[in-house]
Amino acid sequence: MQKKYIVRLSDEERDTLQEVVKKLKGTGQKVRRAQVLLKADANGPGWTDVRIADAFCCRTQTVEKLRQRLVECGFDEALDGKKRARHEVQTEVRVPEN
Repeated sequence: MQKKYIVRLSDEERDTLQEVVKKLKGTGQKVRRAQVLLKADANGPGWTDVRIADAFCCRTQTVEKLRQRLVECGFDEALDGKKRARHEVQTEVRVPEN
């Protein structure tokens, strides 16, 4: 099956990913994403999704979704993941009446 989302990393992006993997810089998820993106690079090894999933003990759907996020949302979001919206917690302070 032909891939819908092709990973083509720039030299700068590739260097960033290699640094993350080499120094284990960031969370475990970030390191795993960096490893997957490096192997999925069409200008690099160009591994298949199945081979990447087997090598890094994840599902092929995970690899496909990471490819999609890179193409649609950009490099930073693909590497760091989606930023969650933070909800402000409002607390009421009750003052006892005398």
